[in-house]
Amino acid sequence: MSASPRPADDRRFPDARSAELAELVEPAVNRLGLFLEELELRPAGHRTALRVVVDYAEGSEQVDLDTLAELSEEVSEILDGEAGATLKDVPEYDLEVSTPGATRPLTLPRHFRRNVGRLLEITTADGRQLVARLEGASEQSITVSEQKPAPKKGMPVKYKDPVELDLTSITTARVQVEFSHTEDD
Repeated sequence: MSASPRPADDRRFPDARSAELAELVEPAVNRLGLFLEELELRPAGHRTALRVVVDYAEGSEQVDLDTLAELSEEVSEILDGEAGATLKDVPEYDLEVSTPGATRPLTLPRHFRRNVGRLLEITTADGRQLVARLEGASEQSITVSEQKPAPKKGMPVKYKDPVELDLTSITTARVQVEFSHTEDD
């Protein structure tokens, strides 16, 4: 996809030190059944922030706070032990362990697979913007049902017939947070 706002699998770690830390941290992430989305060191005032972003690789289950807390403790132990040499020139750092968030840009096939059933805001390469329900996702494409404009405020939302969009034709895609969606909509 063009102008990807999130790292592709081969660019999850922006530099050699991040990649080295990821090698140390990834076994703990995998042990909890998670996928390491990103790991980066970035300046944060006079300190450094070490940001570890995890998610499930497949399915629609959300990572709970207890799992994030457990991972944070494990990563902290790794950083205090094995990773000492990698962080020797970083006197103070803040560890941030989190998930990508509900409105993260969807850029990879697994991001779309994890969000089947959700409402997306999509911009295509030709500039078309649409709001559509994600019906399915494969390695090359997604199937969506675009929302029809409501004839009057408060009327139930209706959808057009499903269409397939090639992933390469999508410039941006984000989940639209819904507060009242039910499967009957």
